[in-house]
Amino acid sequence: MWPWEHLAVGYLLYSLLVRATGRSRPRGRDVLAVGLGSQFPDLVDKPLGWGTTLLPSGTSLAHSLLFAIPIVTLVVLVARYRRSSTGTAFAVAYLAHIPSDVLYPVVLGEELRVGFLLWPLVPVDPMPPTDIVARVSELFTDFLGVVSTQAGLRFLFLEAFLLGATLLLWHADGLPGLELLRPSPTDR
Repeated sequence: MWPWEHLAVGYLLYSLLVRATGRSRPRGRDVLAVGLGSQFPDLVDKPLGWGTTLLPSGTSLAHSLLFAIPIVTLVVLVARYRRSSTGTAFAVAYLAHIPSDVLYPVVLGEELRVGFLLWPLVPVDPMPPTDIVARVSELFTDFLGVVSTQAGLRFLFLEAFLLGATLLLWHADGLPGLELLRPSPTDR
């Protein structure tokens, strides 16, 4: 999935969870935690798996449930100790990232891949190190090839729906997170 898709799924799920638990909307710091959590697996795995030989692929360590579950547990516990909901925001977005990476290729017509969920117990196909910018360009070119097909157009419609629904929900939530960008009166 592309970063904006992971962010949309993470925000959508976290906002719905907040509403389901009785709060009116996510807080600004929670939205930052959703942003970090939704990107965290790729921020770890892509540089280390694509640009080096430290990890075998761009979906290995941080995409593995054997790593993800202890990490989100630790983050939630630390945040709870500090009486903060940011740990839950991070955890929801992080844990939404992983099944999204399982489903995304299937939606685009590729085969189901779940081995990375239990890496290193289940080995993943290693990739030789490559230039990260070149790899992203290659993936984007492949993506453009897919979206020019009939199935790709259906996918684009679903993506537009996902992104549009998420933006509408974020707006209904009062655009949380933007207040962190505005200078406070004490900053002047």
